[in-house]
Amino acid sequence: MNINLKNAIITQLTLQSVGNKLREEKNIYAGDLFHLTEREEEDLQPFFMSAFKKSSEYYKFTHYTQDVNFNVLYSLCKDMFEEISDFVSFSDRVLDHLFERSNHPQIKAGEIFIALLEEIDIGQESKIKGIGIFKLENKNKFLRFKHTDIVECAIQKGYRLESTIDKGCLILNTLKDDGYCVLVHDDTLVESEYWKKSFLDVEYIKDNAYQTKNYINLLSNFSQEIIFEEKGKKIQTEFIGNCLQIFNSNETISEDLLEKELLENYDMVDEFKSYKKEYAENSKIQFSEIFDVSTLALNREKKKIKAEIKLDTHIQIKLDVNKPESSEDFLEQGYDEEKKMFYYKIYYNNEL
Repeated sequence: MNINLKNAIITQLTLQSVGNKLREEKNIYAGDLFHLTEREEEDLQPFFMSAFKKSSEYYKFTHYTQDVNFNVLYSLCKDMFEEISDFVSFSDRVLDHLFERSNHPQIKAGEIFIALLEEIDIGQESKIKGIGIFKLENKNKFLRFKHTDIVECAIQKGYRLESTIDKGCLILNTLKDDGYCVLVHDDTLVESEYWKKSFLDVEYIKDNAYQTKNYINLLSNFSQEIIFEEKGKKIQTEFIGNCLQIFNSNETISEDLLEKELLENYDMVDEFKSYKKEYAENSKIQFSEIFDVSTLALNREKKKIKAEIKLDTHIQIKLDVNKPESSEDFLEQGYDEEKKMFYYKIYYNNEL
């Protein structure tokens, strides 16, 4: 699914404040819609959407009973999309639900914007609606809030809202029967369980992006834990580089393709099968035998992979994982009998 939020329009908006239930802090409810001027919408729309621009991971609502209708937020959003609820009442009930889940001492109070969005492009003929829930926990020098019976907000004139929301989600009005499609942003890893599991109660949609990300992570971990231990850093870097080349040059990845074009070259087919089985069980990841490569997920994971050979002589050799043939052709490893030390020999034409 290709999601484009650039032209999404905020049609209704509320502003509230949520406290920490454990500290007995009070909520401030909306009371009415929060009306925006044209300039304010131009400032706030990209501020809200920026957290989701590069999102390649999609979630869906879930529930431990296997009946998603018992998920509080799913049911509230369903009623809103079907126009059973008015937006202010819907926002109040979302705030109540968030407050009930704000029961850990580390959870911060904060301002909550809730938006009804239209004109969201998901690559289909017609645009769809969405609901955004955005929490601000830390002070923003461009936004000024005043708390009385309601929450008021002023945007500093002459500035762009460059920072991002602390926590947020976008619920898209598609895949309703499966639990909708949900985008999630959480700026604080420590509290991710509170936002994702307790408040939202979501799990990954096991689509091509999910498979691409997890296969890259699987192969990267395999290269670090098995290839490196048995064959050394140079071969490990070549392995993960060849892995990325296979993902770059094939629209579809299958287990057979990985075996023939990657694993057999390193005589690691059986080792990988055993490693993958244990990895899947421990991480509770469901791997597909065949899937289409998600370019967005691939590019995101490639940035996380670092390839360096660090030596005890305080020398580092940086390798390009996108060009594994370079280390194969221009980097040699050996052992010097006279010095009783290992060495690397590097071939090159010019220094850059």
